Amino acid sequence: MKRIVLLLLGCMLLLVQKYLIPLSTNSQFIVFLVGIVLLGVPHGAADLLVANRSADASKKTFSSVKFLSIYISRLFLFAAVFWFFPVFGNLLFILFAAYHFGETDLNQFKTNTLLGKLFVISYGLVILSVILLHHFEELKPVFQLFKSGKENEIFINLIDQNKFIIMNICCVSFFITTFLYFIKNNNLKTNEKGIFLIHFSVILFILFNLPLLLGFTFYFVVWHSVLSMNNIFIYLRKDNTFTFNTIAKQILLYSIIAIAGIGIFGLTGFMFVSNNAIVGYLFLGLAVLTAPHMQIMHDMYNNLRTSKTALVS
Repeated sequence: MKRIVLLLLGCMLLLVQKYLIPLSTNSQFIVFLVGIVLLGVPHGAADLLVANRSADASKKTFSSVKFLSIYISRLFLFAAVFWFFPVFGNLLFILFAAYHFGETDLNQFKTNTLLGKLFVISYGLVILSVILLHHFEELKPVFQLFKSGKENEIFINLIDQNKFIIMNICCVSFFITTFLYFIKNNNLKTNEKGIFLIHFSVILFILFNLPLLLGFTFYFVVWHSVLSMNNIFIYLRKDNTFTFNTIAKQILLYSIIAIAGIGIFGLTGFMFVSNNAIVGYLFLGLAVLTAPHMQIMHDMYNNLRTSKTALVS
């Protein structure tokens, strides 16, 4: 039911933007920024509690100090990869993000097999290709703000020239892996497959027709973050492991720390000189946070599938 509500919100946003009162670029930026602050960053701010719960489920000893040390080390490691190897770092981030998005959206399916993982990552790559490649002209000015973007202009232009080929490859790969996954898992109900494909088609339709910022805001904030937050609360509240107040306080605390960290990082560059710069640094900050966050969420979804806990539908 929640997915239907979120899709309706996306359709309403598309209706407003296309036919009623199109939002200006500045208004889109404000919606994007507010969404990132209120839901985008907070959905990853419960990682400490989620890791604690996963350790408990696996009957392992949990140390907050050890967890934070490893978590922060991964942040700096991924940031270093972005700094020294920007092209490789961006490609790695795309793969990480694709898998993370796919695993969240496909949590109703058993995806622990190799075919299941291909199903997950191909799904995420289609989503990202529509958000990024279909609106690549809007994205190129953001790349130009960074030294690495200027140095790799030939590579960026090559992607631009072949964006529709890349999108088609992603789509074909997804439909092949989906077909094989459904054949292999013939115990899936026909209506379950149909509902999934309808939801997926509606998401793509919304993303294809919205501008870059609104499309990313819809998918990352309205869709992904809300679904993730819901599943996190289900996981942490299971067996009354953590109270609602404990979870809320943790999310608030680490959201403030994460936003402050991105802001401080931005002050070392040119984050606040323009809207594009803020968007660029926020994307970069979210990319760095994705590396440790996706592993925590991966463990969570594995445990939820193992315990057969009902997630958001």
